[in-house]
Amino acid sequence: MRSDPRDTRPLGVRVYEQLRDEIVSGGLEADATLVQEQVAERLGVSRTPVRDALNRLAHEGLVTWLPGSGYIVNALQPKDIAEVYQVRQSLETLALRLACGRHDRARLARLAAVIEEMAAAEPADAAAQFELNRAFHRLLIEPCDNALLLRMIDTLWDHPVNRRITRSYVHEAGNVPLMVSEHRALLEAARAVDEERLVRLATEHMYTGYRETLPADSGLDLVPRPESEEPG
Repeated sequence: MRSDPRDTRPLGVRVYEQLRDEIVSGGLEADATLVQEQVAERLGVSRTPVRDALNRLAHEGLVTWLPGSGYIVNALQPKDIAEVYQVRQSLETLALRLACGRHDRARLARLAAVIEEMAAAEPADAAAQFELNRAFHRLLIEPCDNALLLRMIDTLWDHPVNRRITRSYVHEAGNVPLMVSEHRALLEAARAVDEERLVRLATEHMYTGYRETLPADSGLDLVPRPESEEPG
């Protein structure tokens, strides 16, 4: 692992972040096996920070401990995708309702600039597209003036499962141009101070992205519907 004398974070944190990023980016694919000794040798560190990092990854649901085999990288599960969508949709639409009408000209110009950056960036650069996508959504909701709500949304964006979902979506051909088009529509709704259209477009935008990452045969709906009552 590359050493940087300016990085004063505990070694276990740096090992965790490297392994997390490898899983999120697809460098470590689903079902890949992670053995403490092998990971420690590859990264040039002792087993202790590797053990701590793997335990943290297991707590976050990215890996699973298999006795006698080590840890195995988990595949994204449909339930994980649905849970993240439900929480993000609820929080961000609330933030958008609070923010609508508070986007000044400077912020609208910054939103437009981020959209153009996304359109100009390499579509296959999932890391860059993720950060630009995140920047756009953050700029859109910041005027909500609710610090707690913004922190909760930031935490969700940072969650490894959400990062895997978003970057998986970006990797699919044609999805970045669609995101750019949808972002432009969101910007126009914010500019028009049309709260209902802004929330509707944002909900559709998020639904499209998360639904695309669900396996076709999952049979799971992102928004569970109550069972119909039996006729009496």
